[in-house]
Amino acid sequence: MRCPRCGYTTAYEFEACPQCETNLESLKIFDMLTASKGGFWIRLAAFVVDNIIIFFATGFFAFVAGLATGLGGLTSDVPAEDVEYLATVFGFFIGILIGPFFFTFFTGWDGQTPGKRLLGLRVVRTTGEPVGYGRALLRYIGYFISFFFLGLGFVMIAVDRNKRGLHDMIAGTCVIKVE
Repeated sequence: MRCPRCGYTTAYEFEACPQCETNLESLKIFDMLTASKGGFWIRLAAFVVDNIIIFFATGFFAFVAGLATGLGGLTSDVPAEDVEYLATVFGFFIGILIGPFFFTFFTGWDGQTPGKRLLGLRVVRTTGEPVGYGRALLRYIGYFISFFFLGLGFVMIAVDRNKRGLHDMIAGTCVIKVE
């Protein structure tokens, strides 16, 4: 048996790793051969749900930034259209930061963004182990690469035998259905 956390390998079965003392029952490890994979349409629906959440979160934080800009006293001698421009710039940067944070945080935390959780999907490594934050960020960067090739990186989900997109192949991940 192999410990998914530290890599310790032995021929014996164990509940806790002798090397790092990780309780293997607490780790969410999936058998990738028998796991049902998440297909193109359900993943697209989860992606849409996640982006609706990001849209409203961006709008809220941009609104708060606009209020803070206007009410903070820093812009009392600045024309109103310049204050509006400054608030728009703040909103733009907030929007740029929320997407990567959202997908990296939720995917790295437990493999499920709110959209994937709602539709019963989870992102795992191809070995069945949890993803982690570094791999989640790499997967998010892979979204741009998938999109760059005219979206064909996403279309691969529909035609690939294991239902993996280019971003999944880059990060070594797979999306499975969970109960």
